[in-house]
Amino acid sequence: MSTARQISVPEARGLLDSTRLAARTLLDVRQDYEYAAGHIPGATLIPLPELAERAGELDPVLPTLVYCRSGVRSLAGANLLSGLGFRDVMSIQGGISAWDEAQATGPLDLGLDALVSAGTPQQALERAWGMELALEKYYSALAGTAVDAEVTALFRQLAGFEVRHRQTLTERWKRLGPGDLSAFEARASAFAAQGLLEGGIASAGYLGLLGDPASTAEALELAMAVEAQAMDLYLRRAAGEPDADLRRTFLLLAEAEKAHLKLLGTFVDGRKGF
Repeated sequence: MSTARQISVPEARGLLDSTRLAARTLLDVRQDYEYAAGHIPGATLIPLPELAERAGELDPVLPTLVYCRSGVRSLAGANLLSGLGFRDVMSIQGGISAWDEAQATGPLDLGLDALVSAGTPQQALERAWGMELALEKYYSALAGTAVDAEVTALFRQLAGFEVRHRQTLTERWKRLGPGDLSAFEARASAFAAQGLLEGGIASAGYLGLLGDPASTAEALELAMAVEAQAMDLYLRRAAGEPDADLRRTFLLLAEAEKAHLKLLGTFVDGRKGF
């Protein structure tokens, strides 16, 4: 009988960082309530008791990383998939308990209302651009209310990141074909007025999860949480999308958030004195 191999958290992180999102499967085999409490961004949820009958939802050719809370259920699930003919299955040792990077929270449908009406790649980019704008304004507002000067400066830097993110989305929109750029930005700005940040959650929702940042460490934790939620949202929206162009757009948006999250990690490493 085929058996899966076990890999450490650093090995899993390296594989996830170096592999395109569409070229691997990250599988969470915990229960729904555990997933909602916190999960690795972009993870597909199939609880272990359902895995045998739902294995057909996964691509057996792609490398598959399986995790649970501590690594016990994931090893059982990984071995099950190996026995079903999955080509390369790995169980993450220590599970999410050992995962020390940003996590996403919430049930499978969290934030999807923000994207459910996006039926074309252009509309998907409008929604993404609008959420980037809302996040820029949110960071600017936090910079204006922060008491600590370093926190103020950091939020201004984070707001600047979002300006550049929007510029990238604008260039991607232009590549889709001719169109009225001012109309695109007007529609996206109108969507931003709803106040949904990246990840499809209102600012109050993030503060409810993390509290009002009072230090640079807390500010960076908030920023990484937002990027993790955004990556997770785009991947959940891409899952099962029948339109190939639209699914590709959501995957590209998720790849961008993955890069932003990695950039923030590097940014954090460079500010270890804070």
